[in-house]
Amino acid sequence: MDEKERNRILQKVSKGSLTADEQEKLNNWYADFDTTSKDLKVFHDDKHEEKVRIRLLNRIIAQIPTSRKYSFIEKPFFKPSNWMKVAAVLILFVSFPLYNYVKKANELRIVDAATLQISKAQIGKRVKLTLEDGSEILLNSGSVIKYPKHFDNNKREVYLEGEAFFKVTHNATKPFIINTGKLKTIVLGTSFNIRAYPEIDQIKVTVSTGKVSITATGKTLSLLYPNQQINYHSRTESYEVTNADAKLATSWQIGEVRLDGVSFQELSLIIKNTWGLILETQSNRLKTANYKTTFNTNNKIEDVMRVISKITDAKYLIRNNIITLYE
Repeated sequence: MDEKERNRILQKVSKGSLTADEQEKLNNWYADFDTTSKDLKVFHDDKHEEKVRIRLLNRIIAQIPTSRKYSFIEKPFFKPSNWMKVAAVLILFVSFPLYNYVKKANELRIVDAATLQISKAQIGKRVKLTLEDGSEILLNSGSVIKYPKHFDNNKREVYLEGEAFFKVTHNATKPFIINTGKLKTIVLGTSFNIRAYPEIDQIKVTVSTGKVSITATGKTLSLLYPNQQINYHSRTESYEVTNADAKLATSWQIGEVRLDGVSFQELSLIIKNTWGLILETQSNRLKTANYKTTFNTNNKIEDVMRVISKITDAKYLIRNNIITLYE
């Protein structure tokens, strides 16, 4: 059936004057499209399906070149059992494929429901944000947090990569959950610090006020109180709970960087996040050394490297964005 004949038949459909022969031609034309109900499972419910059906029919008639336009809403021209075939007609017939639009709109609705807001602290910067419930989060440089714009009725859940200090608004019926890899930190209302950079095997949670529950892979590991800290090793899933000065653990908030015997890998990460430079070495001794010192984010990188080279009896070279520590 050519386009002229198709338009003629569709116009007769809107008038309700199809002959039996014309109806058979139209049905055969619909059947030529390889579109199944499986391909069109994009509807929320029966009401949504009916609305889309009507929209499809009106879209078709709107594209027919004629001086008079008719609405299928007023007078549907075929059985509901055949309407999905009209969707296939529309894909080729209208100026853009409405089927894809409907499908994508439905997918977008699903994605939007699960979409998380993302906040990131850039190199050398700290970012403060306040969540819907009034809870406050301060992100350390190089850190990312994901959170919903609106919390659900049962819990407040966020996802952290990096380091952040949390001051959680109390809500006894709605726990606040921070996901950091395998580890979950669960609170009702308290303040604490989490250090969980993906590049580092160790996750540290240090409590300032209140109490914090720590779980991993569905098991409760510990209940932490002020000035207590858990060190969790992601690779081995082992951990230890120790006493720790929460003020020292959170001194990064005022620009202080404390190296308390960190590995070369962690030192490299700190330099990358704070100054945007890459620290490397070929020395096995320097790779396995522990680094202990304190400096400020306002310090020049040359001053920092002079101190590091002195305590390790090494030398350094800064070229472009790479710092090489060598013996």
